[in-house]
Amino acid sequence: EAELASDGVNVENAAELILFADGTHCAMLKEAGINFFVANSEAVMESAGCADLTESPDLLKELLAAALVGSKKRAAPSEPGDRDYKRMRVSTLRQQLDDKGLDVDGSKEMLISRLEEADTDSGE
Repeated sequence: EAELASDGVNVENAAELILFADGTHCAMLKEAGINFFVANSEAVMESAGCADLTESPDLLKELLAAALVGSKKRAAPSEPGDRDYKRMRVSTLRQQLDDKGLDVDGSKEMLISRLEEADTDSGE
């Protein structure tokens, strides 16, 4: 899942991967697909698989919400050395966990807890 999420999402498969990830509870892949969709919405909406998104009204609402949030300015971007985990995006939290060789699955609160525990264990 992590490999596909980091390198496998493209204009042609983004919509299908979002649907697949939603149906199989692959949170990281779903997030990567949604982030790609938000960044490349016009191109993804022209893809063949985009019509399949109408199968899930809840997923369409989630994409719309992500697009609206993505269009607004963020107060503070997540910096790699930043330790204010609560202000970081889930994708940044997962990347930091992956960099430390830790489990990347779970809710935002679980990811934050895992990173804070790793920081405490390493003396940061």
